[in-house]
Amino acid sequence: MATHVEQDFPAGHPARHDYDPESADAIEWARTHVAPLGERDFAIDHPKAADTPGNLNHLPVTMGVDPLNPHREPHTGRTAKQVDGLRRLSETASTAAKESPVLQPIDAGIVNRMLDKKRTDLGRDLLTEAEYADTLRDYHAQRSAGVADAERELKLTVREQAISYVMSRGYDVDVAAIIVSREGAEKILKSAGIEPT
Repeated sequence: MATHVEQDFPAGHPARHDYDPESADAIEWARTHVAPLGERDFAIDHPKAADTPGNLNHLPVTMGVDPLNPHREPHTGRTAKQVDGLRRLSETASTAAKESPVLQPIDAGIVNRMLDKKRTDLGRDLLTEAEYADTLRDYHAQRSAGVADAERELKLTVREQAISYVMSRGYDVDVAAIIVSREGAEKILKSAGIEPT
């Protein structure tokens, strides 16, 4: 089996064990690695070095633009023909698009009980599309009626509105009730710029 000895330094490097400053390897190493006028941004013969023949430093560097293909679309690299095709495709899709209807939230437990009741009443497990839609319509009708009833129940009286306003000013509920009883609910609301309802 052949033995391979790994070298500590490349050929021509000054720290190499067989360094000869007159050798071709040492002269080439010094040419590419020694910069007597100061530090270099890039090594000699690097494609971006200013003194490398054929470097591309004269090309402007713009974000997303391939400097060798500036005629292509930035960031995607698409040709003008591809860009035009995608634009037409997007216009066609936009024209054919329809706005999705806004769906009302439902309580799945209540709807499922209503569907089970409908199945029991009809005596079969499968509902037609129309029967299913009728059940959902009934659910939404009951729900909207329930919302209207709740709004009526939650409507505050003039006295409750006045107490709520006084409490918003930092008073406890008991103190607010006493203030409203003494001053009068309508007077308090009018002084606050609130129209009693």
